[in-house]
Amino acid sequence: MLDDLAYTKDAAPRPADARPRTDDPTTPRIRRALWTRRRALVLLLGYALGLGGMIAARGLFISADRYFLILLVPAALLGLAVPYVRDFLPFVALIILYEELRGVAHLLNPEPYYAPMIEFDRALFGRLPTTILQDALWTGSLQWYDQVLAVVQRAHFFIPPTLLFLIWLERRELYYRCALTLLVVSFAGAATFLVFPAAPPWKASETARIEPLVKVGDVRDAVPVRSPRSFIEERLHPNPVAAVPSLHTAYSLLVVLFAFAWRRRVGWAFVVYPVVMWFTIVYFADHYVFDLVVGAIYAIGAWVVAGRLLRRPGRLRRLAGPHPPPLAAAHTFGGPTG
Repeated sequence: MLDDLAYTKDAAPRPADARPRTDDPTTPRIRRALWTRRRALVLLLGYALGLGGMIAARGLFISADRYFLILLVPAALLGLAVPYVRDFLPFVALIILYEELRGVAHLLNPEPYYAPMIEFDRALFGRLPTTILQDALWTGSLQWYDQVLAVVQRAHFFIPPTLLFLIWLERRELYYRCALTLLVVSFAGAATFLVFPAAPPWKASETARIEPLVKVGDVRDAVPVRSPRSFIEERLHPNPVAAVPSLHTAYSLLVVLFAFAWRRRVGWAFVVYPVVMWFTIVYFADHYVFDLVVGAIYAIGAWVVAGRLLRRPGRLRRLAGPHPPPLAAAHTFGGPTG
């Protein structure tokens, strides 16, 4: 398992007599050559234009389809629109398929479990952690920290794809492993939602199975600006009881794994992110600690499974690379090497 977690450079081993890569983006010299100042500025400008334009047109609801279009802007400004669409469109389409299957799971098996998660948390802590946190922090009205945590919760929808985009620019083979990991954990989650639909704490509170709780994230003005869902999201079936595994937990842990696999310094910068996310979703009554534990297990398992799939003979192995960095082919306003 440690070998799987440490495996980050090339999923397919090369022959011993193979020539060393001259474009290996894991070397400091190549990284410096890839990330020129002009490219970095164009990337930031494109992201600002894409995000600002989407917010102005559609509001702050960032769904998978909308974020695909947001990241298309910096990709296009770098002259990478075609390879971006080629590599990201299948991933986004499969994520949308997962979201629909998540809803279908609720249609097929709508009666959720309540007791296992409650009993686990009470056995571990004596009281429900959500109750402990709300007794300490919830004052009956929104505080500044509630709004900060609401923003952290929304980060679940844009931090992972943003990190994937940056990884893709520099290390396409690592992007494939990270994207495959997210797909594995997502579809494994959808299957679990079907066979083990699990009610979150706020749902158990609504049905008087536990003490009264507040769904803090849904309190009016918890998120400063609300906006309608996207055209695609409006047509997907919802699932109000998809609590186990917690994909907020899984995705935030995977962000750290992806970041360390890409650049160790970036990994250290993200270490606190999952901790804050886990605190938020428990305090907001969206998840039990039980859900978090299962989500973390799914995340690590998906990371290992994706690495092994990319090493097996077959079509997936071709994705393992090595591939030239897309950023090496970027064209900015100063030309291909600007």
